[in-house]
Amino acid sequence: MARRAALGVVVLAALIAAGGYVYLRRSLPEMNGETRVTGISGPVDIVRDADAIPHIFAATRRDALYGLGYVHAQDRLWQMEFQRRIGHGRLSEIFGAATIPQDRFLRTVGFGRAAAAAWQRLPADVKADVDAYLGGVNSFIASHRGSRLPPEFSVLRFAPEPFTGADVLVWVKMMAWDLSANYSLELMRHDIAAKIGDARMAELLPPYPEHGLNIVNTPATPIPAAPADDHAMRSTGWLPGGTLSTSLASSLAPGNDVVRQFLLGGTKVEAVGSNNWVVDGTMTASGKPLLANDPHLGTHVPSLWYLAHMSAGDFDVIGATLPGAPAMALGRNRFVAWGATNVAADVQDLFAERVSPDGKSVEFRGAQEPITIIHETIKVGGGDPVHVEVRITRHGPLISDAINAINAASDEEPKPAPLEPLALRWTALDEEDSTVTSFLRLNDARNRRDFEDAMRLLVTPSQNFVYADVEGHIGYYAPGHIPVRLAGDGSRPVPGWTGEFEWTGWVPFEELPHVFDPPDHAIVTANHRPMPPGYAHLIALEFPEPYRARRIKDLLAKKTAGLTTDDFAAIQGDTVSLHAATLLPVLLKHVESDERVAAALEVLRAWDFDARGDSAAAAIFQAWFLRLAPALAGDELGPVVRTTYEGRFSYITRFTLNTLAAPDSPWCDDTRTAATESCAQTITTALRDGVADLHQRVGGEPSSWRWDAVHRAVFPHQGLDAVAFLRPLLSRSVPNGGDWSTVNVGPVAADALYEQRSVAGYRQIVDLSPSNDSRFLDAVGESGHFLSKHYDDFLSDWSRTRHRKMRMDRQEIEAGAMGTLRLIPQ
Repeated sequence: MARRAALGVVVLAALIAAGGYVYLRRSLPEMNGETRVTGISGPVDIVRDADAIPHIFAATRRDALYGLGYVHAQDRLWQMEFQRRIGHGRLSEIFGAATIPQDRFLRTVGFGRAAAAAWQRLPADVKADVDAYLGGVNSFIASHRGSRLPPEFSVLRFAPEPFTGADVLVWVKMMAWDLSANYSLELMRHDIAAKIGDARMAELLPPYPEHGLNIVNTPATPIPAAPADDHAMRSTGWLPGGTLSTSLASSLAPGNDVVRQFLLGGTKVEAVGSNNWVVDGTMTASGKPLLANDPHLGTHVPSLWYLAHMSAGDFDVIGATLPGAPAMALGRNRFVAWGATNVAADVQDLFAERVSPDGKSVEFRGAQEPITIIHETIKVGGGDPVHVEVRITRHGPLISDAINAINAASDEEPKPAPLEPLALRWTALDEEDSTVTSFLRLNDARNRRDFEDAMRLLVTPSQNFVYADVEGHIGYYAPGHIPVRLAGDGSRPVPGWTGEFEWTGWVPFEELPHVFDPPDHAIVTANHRPMPPGYAHLIALEFPEPYRARRIKDLLAKKTAGLTTDDFAAIQGDTVSLHAATLLPVLLKHVESDERVAAALEVLRAWDFDARGDSAAAAIFQAWFLRLAPALAGDELGPVVRTTYEGRFSYITRFTLNTLAAPDSPWCDDTRTAATESCAQTITTALRDGVADLHQRVGGEPSSWRWDAVHRAVFPHQGLDAVAFLRPLLSRSVPNGGDWSTVNVGPVAADALYEQRSVAGYRQIVDLSPSNDSRFLDAVGESGHFLSKHYDDFLSDWSRTRHRKMRMDRQEIEAGAMGTLRLIPQ
């Protein structure tokens, strides 16, 4: 009987599993057939090619945008829903009380309010374009309910509302947050200066080299040189109380981990980067320009990007889209191509405010100004709503209100000290924001003038755009609203009551960094400094060491003519570490060998600096490097402040090189011990700790270690990665090579050793010749449905830097196509 009962349980479990499988498969997208919809003027064909990439053929441009909205909803509706809930601070409606702190912070910053205001101010034709896209999204939602929705909706037991124009703009705002992380550097500088003083902070944070690599070497227009010290980091002589970085991190620690990583990503690791470059026809085998781009952003599954093609007469554009937005973000049309990297422009400032005792006004230039108070209600699934008062000054929302309220309600002990009132001034919170208009215009561009007109409309985030066209021209522009300040350099929080540090406008568009058809026939950007010293305007102070840019330039210089897409693909896959080539020889001069590190040192001394996945030396060097900041500065900074610094790899590298250039720098001594440690002792201790850690993780001899045995790119599922039993089904990871300085970037998270949480999530190579040997790929897959074979089918090729063909010819697209879905007007 017991055996029969056990067999019955197994059969029942199998039937339940089979039933669940059949139920979940009902929500896989339809790829063939016809479906009637409202909102289009004629039939729209969605052809999925041999790689499952949708090609949308329509009679009109807006019908094509409608088709894009439909396929976005088919493949990524859960992603779009999750993202808009982040933007509007509505996570707790579906996740319950756990995400209240994150919602409170998001509501306080006011991404949703800013998106709604910007939507109201968009031109009518742009609203019509966005509405056409939303028509496709909402048509899909209206015809899909229950089991026909993505599985996440069934798990969380709710259905999506129709999408609105503000929902489109709110995710653009969130992308701007991800790419405008200067606030985190202001917090870090404050905390370090408060701990060890301005002079020692300056040693820990050496500036970008004065003679370092620039994107453009001479200003495009005559601009008076700035005073020599005008852009130097300097103190205002005033420091607000509290440990700011820790208070922010503590306030956002609860809730959804993917949201936490997104909101705090800029505070944890030097990882948000990208590469792009373009060469003109004098350097290519075809005689026409080639353009490459690979933006580096945070990891998750499904991918941030979605590959697509829209074709409607002269409107014919292909590349990478952002699910939830109507334009091609990166790619090409029949006339021009473009790619973007982050400028990291300083468009965020923190202002301390003197608030009146009743909390309703602030001081400004000796007078009292009323505070604007916005009442927000956070609905909580399974709980009572939470009412939030958001206070806004002339400088922006008081984010300290959210941080203090969250930390006060937390069970964590000890609690961070409450922050003084601190307001966030940020370009993305302004009521006027034409960034969506900019990208829609860019999709239609036919020449340099159209490209410049589109760039003029971009507000935030400021990006390094490279450009090429079929006529053979190449160019570069760094557009966006970059503030002009009365005083100060934006490097530290400043007093808001004096009026000394106000923003007075934006850097004029014509004076932003740009160049067209340069004499050296190539343009390379990799987040390094746009303009040389002497440029009149302050774009930013923080730029990473230009290792990636230097490596790309070196590889291009090896073949000054006859370049092909294969050559560009090889550059995108390059893992030679100029960081290691710069730092390791210096470290080796200071290390003391013993039996604990002798074998590891032998491997390091034979290394060619290629951080490929099978490299033992790459693993040893990374383990050593990650322990340098704690070894050299951990005693001075203490464990709390150290965590804000140890992911800033450019600063750590410059600081280490400067420290080791001096004989037995005081930084090498561990002030927590009675003895005085030499630099050789401290550097050797860091190596011993790193080698011991690898021995524990990998075992065996150092010569047999592999970098990719410990280094993995992790892709957590958006929303449900924290559910342990779902993680194997929904989340992904893959062994990987590279480091933070390599072209094929492979940064690690300082707070999760060896995990890579920032990747080249999209790669493209565009050939402007008639043969169009163009290629692209995203990191994971087109589908957001875990039962689809296209959920992660790009991942293996992505890890090997293999691309898929960027098809634009319908006959080629239909050859081997997986199916055609026709949308027919109702």
